[in-house]
Amino acid sequence: MEKIDDFTLGEIHLALTLTKGHLEVEVSSARGLPMASSGQEPDTYVKMYLRDGDRRLQKRKTRVARHSKTPGYHQTLRYTAHDALGRTLLAMVWEKQRGFEHNQAIGVAEIGLSNLEGNKPLEGWYRLLPVTSVVRDDSDSADSVR
Repeated sequence: MEKIDDFTLGEIHLALTLTKGHLEVEVSSARGLPMASSGQEPDTYVKMYLRDGDRRLQKRKTRVARHSKTPGYHQTLRYTAHDALGRTLLAMVWEKQRGFEHNQAIGVAEIGLSNLEGNKPLEGWYRLLPVTSVVRDDSDSADSVR
């Protein structure tokens, strides 16, 4: 089996802030993403979930960033604070496929939300891990883990 080094799947930059009863997640950019299976730079988007045990809740998505291994998303996704606190945030980077092919999960970052404090942003680069190491079902249409 091929060894995956720390940054083979890339990283995602996120800033999380609790403000006015909401968790705001600023999805800035990604870097070091792998090339698409076609050999071209990938079209990607980020899909976020709150995770409670094995269940994925409240899906949010960014727009697609085209043809880049270092895409800029520059979007803020919001959750209500009472839904988010004590849970885990999953940030999954997806490669959008052309035609009738299924979109492919590139990697996932998992961020615990129990340490968030009001008005104190949690910001940084999060390493993308293989999706199978964090979730059991990586299909694009699945809203909960089986």
